[in-house]
Amino acid sequence: MKIRRQSQGPLSKGDQIEVKRPNGAYYAATVLRPPSAMQINMVFVEYHAEDGSKCVRGYVDLTHVRPSPPLELNRCFKIGDAVDAYWENGWHQGVVRDLLKDSKYVVGFHGNEGKVEEKSEIHQCNLRLHREWDDGSWVPSMAELANSSNENDDKPRNVKLKIVFRKKQADAEFRKGDEVEITSDEEGFKGSWYKAVIVEYRGNDKYLVEYSTSRKEDGVPLRAEAKAQHIRPCPPELSPVASFCLREVVDARYNDGWWIGVISRVLDGSKYAVYFSLPDEELEFDHLKLRIHQDWKNGKWIIASEENSRRLVMNSNRLLHKMDVNEKRFRVKFPKGTRVEVKSDEPGYEGSWYSAIIVDSLGNDKYLVEYLTLKTEDLGAFLREEAYASYIRPRPQHARCTRRYKLFENVDAWYNDGWWIGQVIKVLTTWKYAVYFQTTNEVMEFEHNDLRLHQEWINGKWIIPSKVRKSRIYQKKTCL
Repeated sequence: MKIRRQSQGPLSKGDQIEVKRPNGAYYAATVLRPPSAMQINMVFVEYHAEDGSKCVRGYVDLTHVRPSPPLELNRCFKIGDAVDAYWENGWHQGVVRDLLKDSKYVVGFHGNEGKVEEKSEIHQCNLRLHREWDDGSWVPSMAELANSSNENDDKPRNVKLKIVFRKKQADAEFRKGDEVEITSDEEGFKGSWYKAVIVEYRGNDKYLVEYSTSRKEDGVPLRAEAKAQHIRPCPPELSPVASFCLREVVDARYNDGWWIGVISRVLDGSKYAVYFSLPDEELEFDHLKLRIHQDWKNGKWIIASEENSRRLVMNSNRLLHKMDVNEKRFRVKFPKGTRVEVKSDEPGYEGSWYSAIIVDSLGNDKYLVEYLTLKTEDLGAFLREEAYASYIRPRPQHARCTRRYKLFENVDAWYNDGWWIGQVIKVLTTWKYAVYFQTTNEVMEFEHNDLRLHQEWINGKWIIPSKVRKSRIYQKKTCL
């Protein structure tokens, strides 16, 4: 399903940007979450605090964000140049006041509220020419800078060039005491991860680790040597989900470890059948014994993508047959004119449901639907689209709740013309609540009448999932 809405901008997760703080300086930051349907003009970032003591996360207005400027190596400066100086973990605008020896400059920083200009000695490697980000481009441009640099190359300068190299990375990727997860190539243990603590680094990319859940016969924690390629940091704890979906990749808690599997069947009572390709078997698990699968790639944690799920599913003919039989058994036919809800998989709108009417059956498990709240781009008619049967469900029955919602109860919230799955994390008044959304990691306030009981359409019937425990990583987010 594709929703016609205003563009959310070019930012993507992992982009390196700069964020302007109230002191006027720019700080290097990483995009953790690009603008979403609920925060169109805000981006969620991580950057170091001004004192460098810790990492700060929060939302920033897009007007205070710009890309990182292109690098300029070995640029020399002259008195009067407007520069940015890296000082106190941020880039502060200043002016070159004097040239010193050993590739150093005296830089004056603009005073605030009539204060005297502050001066400081800054090394050349911590300076760059000041530029403004204006309407999607840098001013002055790179061509203008290059011409300026060429004009000044012939002029003698009493400045020594000092090339700074990065320090060589230590051989050990992990330190003593780090909590990690260990996997193995041994038969019967492939695809599983066990929690451990680094005891010491032994060289040649090998570590001595102590397992947190495995013990020897005398009760002493098991210690073993592990290769660096079999070690990863412990994945961050994600907010709990109300339910898992068919074909979703998960980690299942089994025999003191986490095993990678795929949801092969959704059962009653918040239980699931999980298929493991190594070994080739299927086991049942309670909801609380499962977690969202994450992959450790290039030094970052990435939530398992739909492509990964498809690859794991396609690797087993047995699983494909089992799920095909299961889906056919509970498949629902939707006659013309039936009022339904259609799920979105559009980035930023994942998991939201929109009211629609079945216009026609197109065959091959596809339908033509007309939305009741979404319109075409010219707003002249209600939007019509093709949708797969797996994205369609009947309207929930008895969804309206006459009682007050309870703390940590799962609900659907009406927002942006659709229903979004959330969790009550605070009861503000008798009929008003703060709701947390796991898909966007945001909190919003809602009136009672804008909420309904959350239900899952499973195996041809409506089921109210059991209440999910409060996420330990939940924190209220405030704009920077």
